[in-house]
Amino acid sequence: MCGASDARGLAEVVLTGGARVTLCGTHSLMLQRAAASPSCEADLRRLLRDRRGRRDRREQRDELGEALTAAFQLDRRADDRRRAT
Repeated sequence: MCGASDARGLAEVVLTGGARVTLCGTHSLMLQRAAASPSCEADLRRLLRDRRGRRDRREQRDELGEALTAAFQLDRRADDRRRAT
């Protein structure tokens, strides 16, 4: 599905149609949580398709997001406290 090749993070699953497919751990978990059971690879791809195409929510501001942004800003330390390289 995603091209992952590290055997330590791969799982083999059997679809309802009997086909065996190899998935990364993330896609395997997504399949376990899905309400539908795909019967072939095409159904599996439709079910687990890349969902990053959904609307961008970064412009929606909320209190937690603001706090996390502030906590992880790169310039949160003064220049005099930065380690010399």
